[in-house]
Amino acid sequence: MMLYRYPPNNTKKVRIMSTAQTRLISKDKGRLQIPYQEYVSLLEKANELQTLRHLKTEVVLGLQRALKTQIEFKVPPRGGAKTAPKQVAPEPQEKSPKQPEPKAEEPKKAAPPKAPPKPEPKAEPKKAAAEGIEIPPIKKDIAAHFNKVDESGRLFNVFKQYYACLNDTCGGTVRVTMKDGFCSLWNYDEWEEFAFVDMFEGQLRVSIDPRYKDALGSFEFCDVPRLLSSRRKLICVKVDDLNNTMLEVLVKAFEEVGMTAS
Repeated sequence: MMLYRYPPNNTKKVRIMSTAQTRLISKDKGRLQIPYQEYVSLLEKANELQTLRHLKTEVVLGLQRALKTQIEFKVPPRGGAKTAPKQVAPEPQEKSPKQPEPKAEEPKKAAPPKAPPKPEPKAEPKKAAAEGIEIPPIKKDIAAHFNKVDESGRLFNVFKQYYACLNDTCGGTVRVTMKDGFCSLWNYDEWEEFAFVDMFEGQLRVSIDPRYKDALGSFEFCDVPRLLSSRRKLICVKVDDLNNTMLEVLVKAFEEVGMTAS
């Protein structure tokens, strides 16, 4: 029920969203139907439930071991065979040769206690998608720029969700800088830009390499800003919410920095 996370500098391709997260995406537009914070809260509750289940299993195993130990060392009833340790029998007295000498019954040895079964290794509960992930902070001037253009703060919130998911999924550090009103997303390990984000017609406009045009075919394409088109060849699409397909394309672009469209 989570996003898989990999250590830094891991270039292996990864799953972007788990089965549980995919179920939160509608089939028509592929949009997340609940706010991201509520999604993280649900995963944390699932984590707590998993921990309680493992604690319950350990308690049951402990009780079973205790009961087995009590049964194995139980004192026998009166008249039954004793389980006391073997004692040295006294020397028999001289008796008439006609009477056979009674044999001393050897006490039965107590069966050694069985070793208690080894408990199964405890499976560590999976962490929530954003739990324990150190996300580089977004600078105040970037937040101020978003809030100046969009006073509702909705677009900045969507941008922060993409930024957090990328840092959690890419296997490396993602950084963001801003110049001339355009946010640049960087592969921090390679220190190279892989996408650009700004606001256009009430939505986020994502500029990316043309090699991903087919993967973004379900999005609305728009014009590339002149300041960006003068620097490199790009295509632009508009998004207004956290989208699984867009997130997959951004992760792929992060992993393929330096490659150009054929």
